[in-house]
Amino acid sequence: MSVDSILLAGRFNASALEQSFKRAFDAIGVQTHCFDFRASRTELGWLLRNRWTHRLTIRSGRIREKSFRAFSRLFEESVLRSGARVVFIVSLEFVLPETLRNLRRQGVRVVFFYPDNPFQPAPTARPETIPAAQESDLCLIYSEVLAHKLKDAGVPNPVFLPFGWDPEAFPYQNDQPQGSWPGVVFIGTWDRHRERFLEKLARHVPLRIYGEGYWGTRTIPFSRARRCWQGRPLYLGDAARAMRQSAVCLNILRPQHIIDGVPDGLIMRHLEVPGAGGFLLSTRGGGATTIFPEGETAEYYSGVDECIEKIDKYLTNESGRRELVERAHAAVASHHTYIDRVQQILRLLDKRQGKASA
Repeated sequence: MSVDSILLAGRFNASALEQSFKRAFDAIGVQTHCFDFRASRTELGWLLRNRWTHRLTIRSGRIREKSFRAFSRLFEESVLRSGARVVFIVSLEFVLPETLRNLRRQGVRVVFFYPDNPFQPAPTARPETIPAAQESDLCLIYSEVLAHKLKDAGVPNPVFLPFGWDPEAFPYQNDQPQGSWPGVVFIGTWDRHRERFLEKLARHVPLRIYGEGYWGTRTIPFSRARRCWQGRPLYLGDAARAMRQSAVCLNILRPQHIIDGVPDGLIMRHLEVPGAGGFLLSTRGGGATTIFPEGETAEYYSGVDECIEKIDKYLTNESGRRELVERAHAAVASHHTYIDRVQQILRLLDKRQGKASA
């Protein structure tokens, strides 16, 4: 299937995943049209414009459906007006299954990339996600385990597709030495699980935390975790510099990444850290350990004690740490950019088209 143009749907703020996909499609010569969910929120009912009512109805598909029917019509009209024969949707936010069914009837291929866990009890699960995914031509997700679960849920073409590295968003920081600050950095959002983990870690290692204001308001007052918070988040190039400058970059998988009791999936931080030239120490789990073998291109831990042991080891083994960083960056730059990902998506569409024609 030759794809000359594609409509990307999602949120197009500066640090959004959607921007990385757009740059990759543009780089390989595919014309991109954009439908920004944020700019179109005026078409949503009052229910979903309010974050509190949105949360209260997160498990009620019937109530939510009434609230975003007009939005789905606007989306369908925008896709058809663009002339694109492929629509690529990130998160499938507020789009009804019947809208995707209508688009497919009119010859539009629907590709859906879901960057979170769509199954209950994960906090990221929405009632409309699985029914809408069942109407897609291709459903992409960051976890092999979740891909199998989607298949069991009746989604016709679920495929494991990891996130990638966008060198424009997280540029390689080769102009400065890796680990000029001999400590551990954590860059990410607050949750109680992460706070407890980092509170224990901060007793033993030098730690800096960058993230939104919840680190200053929801952490225990006067705790080590709150004192380690640097008072601000880091994005894009600023985050890339901190990843390179810190001896160790910590990645803590969240509860939605624990699938059937086991950590799984290759998330954005797995690619961004080595892409920027940082040393990655992550929760041990499927997907990541397959693509980035332990001790070769990344390091992993299964609990606080092992995490501290790994940090102590690599803080004092500068040459070993930097050799691993170089191998990890080479692997990401060679095989795991978003250009690699969009080329894979187009091959999957070709394969799907060939089966449909046979």
